[in-house]
Amino acid sequence: MKSKTILILSLFISASAIIGQTKSATKAPANKTSSVKKSGAHDTVKTIQVSPDQSSKISFNNGLNDFAKGNYPYALANFNQAINGNPKFEPAYLGRGNTRLRQKDYKGASEDYSMALKLDSNDEKAWYGYGQAQTSLGNNDHAISAFRHVVKRNSNNGDAWYCLGELLAKTGNYKDAQADFSLAISSKASFTEAYNDRGVCNYELGNYKAAADDYRQAITFSKTPEAYNNLGNAEYKSGDNDGAIGAFTEAIMLKPQFPDAYNNRGTVYLDKKSYPDAINDFNKAISMDSANAYAYCNRALVEYKMNDYIKAKADCDKAIQLNPQYGNAYLNRGIIEEMMRNAKDACADWQKAALYGVAKANDYITDCK
Repeated sequence: MKSKTILILSLFISASAIIGQTKSATKAPANKTSSVKKSGAHDTVKTIQVSPDQSSKISFNNGLNDFAKGNYPYALANFNQAINGNPKFEPAYLGRGNTRLRQKDYKGASEDYSMALKLDSNDEKAWYGYGQAQTSLGNNDHAISAFRHVVKRNSNNGDAWYCLGELLAKTGNYKDAQADFSLAISSKASFTEAYNDRGVCNYELGNYKAAADDYRQAITFSKTPEAYNNLGNAEYKSGDNDGAIGAFTEAIMLKPQFPDAYNNRGTVYLDKKSYPDAINDFNKAISMDSANAYAYCNRALVEYKMNDYIKAKADCDKAIQLNPQYGNAYLNRGIIEEMMRNAKDACADWQKAALYGVAKANDYITDCK
């Protein structure tokens, strides 16, 4: 999230000039040299009187200017001077916290935001910055608490609602995250990321049509390959295979090197029994990402459907090699082993599949002796 802008304090310092006056020379005593210096224009002296508080404000404003220009080391030095001159200068702690956050010094930023909040517990920007720092430190509970302080003070802070949604979605609390993303959207109609992430929540909750609507809305603001890929998944889950293929194709057009989109489109072609198209997509996915266990497993399914059991088993073997806990790969290999009359090996694979969470494998295990 972008840090909020801090208002620059205008400071005008009046300079007073002290002008030395010309003195007349006195006559020196006899036999003595005069020690009186003749005055001239070069004798003029100017001084500026600056209070410590004014000095802190000058350093603070310089820090803000450096921060705006991306000169973070200079900004940090100026905020340090401001704080040294006035240890209770709350905006300077906020400015230094923002600077440290940009420098990825999350611990230092968190300490500065905490100090700012000790001086002003109602500072919405300090609460928001503290939430960002705690998120980066992995302290999600503290981050959630901070962002809730923000929205309690300002229910229209869409960025804070969005951050709350992200944190809740990470914990699998998709229902509450969905509500927070909706509040983020209500504060900013063109909030692309919030539409996309609400779509993720709807997808995980099984609301596939609602997810597709959210992804379409995100695409109206930003046509990204990732959004089209997400839309394709939602269309496929809602039963619209042609719509899914269209979305995956758009993703590939925007990002030709997109193995996930090829793998996903291949899955839809497999479902439509368009086996040559499916094989072609899985081949492309594997050529772009040779460690893609899902693409190997999916290609094995197509080869199995085409009665090429040797190739199908080899692809399952590769998928399991890449991901030894890939339950579906064990399930599929067991089915292929059964077709190849290797009953013992088939049963062993189905047991592994059940071990790694594939409930369907239990239906096959019942046939094992």
